[in-house]
Amino acid sequence: MALVRQSFRQHRPGERREQRISPVTAFNAFRSDPLGLFAGVAAAPDGVARTGAFGQQLLFITHPDQATHVLRDNHRNYTKDAPVYRAARPFLGSGLTVSPGGEDWLRRRRLVQPAFSRPTLASAVRITEECLSDLAGRWSVTAERSGTVDAAQEMSALSMRLACRILFGTELTDKTAAVAADLHVICDFVVRFLARPFPPLFVPTAANRRFHAARRRVRATIATLVAHPRTELIARLVADGESGGSTPDQVADELLGLFFAGHETLAHTLAWCWQLLSTHPAEASVLRNELDAVLGARPPALADLPALTYTRQVVDEAMRLYPAVWIMMRRARHADTIGGHPVAAGSWIAWSPYVGNRHPDVWPRPDDFWPERFTDPAGRGAAHHRDSLAPFGLGPRSCPGSNLAMAQACLTVATLAQRCRITPVLDTPARPDASITLRPAGRLPLRLTAW
Repeated sequence: MALVRQSFRQHRPGERREQRISPVTAFNAFRSDPLGLFAGVAAAPDGVARTGAFGQQLLFITHPDQATHVLRDNHRNYTKDAPVYRAARPFLGSGLTVSPGGEDWLRRRRLVQPAFSRPTLASAVRITEECLSDLAGRWSVTAERSGTVDAAQEMSALSMRLACRILFGTELTDKTAAVAADLHVICDFVVRFLARPFPPLFVPTAANRRFHAARRRVRATIATLVAHPRTELIARLVADGESGGSTPDQVADELLGLFFAGHETLAHTLAWCWQLLSTHPAEASVLRNELDAVLGARPPALADLPALTYTRQVVDEAMRLYPAVWIMMRRARHADTIGGHPVAAGSWIAWSPYVGNRHPDVWPRPDDFWPERFTDPAGRGAAHHRDSLAPFGLGPRSCPGSNLAMAQACLTVATLAQRCRITPVLDTPARPDASITLRPAGRLPLRLTAW
């Protein structure tokens, strides 16, 4: 971060207190410490900095209000035609998660949205409860002998199973580990390629070959599932393709994007929940007391979630501190102004929810795990408002599966925390790894013991 701060230059007197970063410094910082890069920008006056990239201006913003302007208030002016999404398209194609926007995006969004409507939520939650029952049984056995689990791996396997059953109507039991490993390879490659987009993908380097091989295997798995539709969502997408609305590749892209987004974000959010609860025994005790009071000995169900307020706060606080989507970018279609800073047409805008969610004007004790902050007035600063925490995005590009994802996260925390006490194995907490999503670096071993 010190390297970034030293590279700032003030604008001329009378202008907004905006800083400039040399392109070389910005790219080196993004490659070595992207979270530190955004933290350095947040520490600068106004929390805004500017640099150049490939002949375009790149504006870094850090305050949640600035992001709200881009995502919601003036969303029509900003598209996803930006480097972070371009880098992901060789893997995710033209699916909703990376599509620049426009009429075709809107048509496909409307095609997908019914899969996450209220009538289908109950069915997806039943699948979630079944999968959690299996996992809770295994964790209970492990807790009886004070054994350990890798929470990151466990949550990855759970979220992948949920995504496969809900999106595709099938299990991937024999392929789960292989698919997870391929997704890991792809995520790491895309982030490195974004920071240093050469050599081009067609050059047969060892890294490029590994990426293409992993991509082929994942897409082949998706293609097999698409060939035999078992869910209404797949049937709807296939019918759209057969009527000429989408090509087979676009159908595969859509499902792959939904699978990737649903699997990755839920897995890492849950992993961070366990990391935080294991290192904060007082908060874990409050959670346990709520589960006892609301549930007794029975497992949680969808109807219990409104009463499990502290459980929801634990998940919200985990997403505030460690948002799975740690970076977002947009491209300005026309000139604009963000917080008094001019934005030229064609400029790229970048911000990090990881840094924005820790803004001291919005969140007192910003680095503390404090679930009660959402109901305690002292936990929210003067600049806080309802959109200050937006883990699923804002505006029309917000995640269509947000209600399902939140229900799954709360049910998972409640189900497993009810079964066993969770304590850390390592002396130091996991550090965040800013890949495509924000995941714990390395393994996350935790000890399970019976209550």
